[in-house]
Amino acid sequence: MVFQVPHQHWKRFLRAFTSVNEAIEAANPAISRAEFRNTSLKILEMLINENDAARAQELCVVLDDIMIQSLRTLEMVTVKPEMLASTDLVQDVGDLGKHESERVRGLATGIVRGWKASVKAELVKAAAAMEKLS
Repeated sequence: MVFQVPHQHWKRFLRAFTSVNEAIEAANPAISRAEFRNTSLKILEMLINENDAARAQELCVVLDDIMIQSLRTLEMVTVKPEMLASTDLVQDVGDLGKHESERVRGLATGIVRGWKASVKAELVKAAAAMEKLS
């Protein structure tokens, strides 16, 4: 019996790799995500072609670790509200809140909460400034 759809674990979260890498590079152009991007693609390719369930699970764990490192980096950079509003970053990171890995879920949820709090704080500042102008 052939193991079917070994990449199902990650299939619905793949866009997050691109969104997170682009956000990190946009927030800090000195940080290159090329190595993470290439490694992720190679592992995903291996995963898609893997017929052994145990090996596929190991590859999924490696992808989990790559995403965890990416989310930790994303936490450290300042993502501008304009990026949050004009890209799918919030949706893609938010979707990771439904990931099988508790570590990925926790980091993603915390990041989105932080963004929401930051945007809310900016709105309060803007409202206060508008009040002064009136």
